[in-house]
Amino acid sequence: MKQKMSKIKMLISSVAICALVFLLMVIYIPKIMGYKSFYIETGSMSPTIPQGSMVLEKMVDFEDITEGDVLTFKNTEGTEYFTHRVVGIDTANQMFTTKGDANEENDPSLTSYYFFVGRVDFAVPFVGYILKFLSSSVGKIVLACVYIAWIAIEIEIFVMKRKAPQED
Repeated sequence: MKQKMSKIKMLISSVAICALVFLLMVIYIPKIMGYKSFYIETGSMSPTIPQGSMVLEKMVDFEDITEGDVLTFKNTEGTEYFTHRVVGIDTANQMFTTKGDANEENDPSLTSYYFFVGRVDFAVPFVGYILKFLSSSVGKIVLACVYIAWIAIEIEIFVMKRKAPQED
């Protein structure tokens, strides 16, 4: 019975380690490579970038942006972001005409380069849901609980291994 419990704890520990390594890769590897990551909350860029996708983007100079690029901008308060395709460029004023791929019409107003956050280089479908969850309060609590449970399991496995030779 003890051996079966030990195997179950080892399995849970292995799954937890794999999940945590995956989460760390999703969160930190893009940052190490100079990318910012955002999740797409709406379907305005569908089907190119579906709702729930994670986008990886880098800051580029104004001169490096061309029509057809997908860019992320912050709003004037800097509290919200939107990701749309560039359909026109006013080089004299450094302004963009943007449009969501799923939208019929262009966005109602031009957007200044001043509010530019980054140009989308990659989009990974559905991974944005994980980012959104982890950035929420509930997600942070769940992640903390997983870490605590993992540590508790590791301690229990360590204690069981130390006791095993003494029982023989």
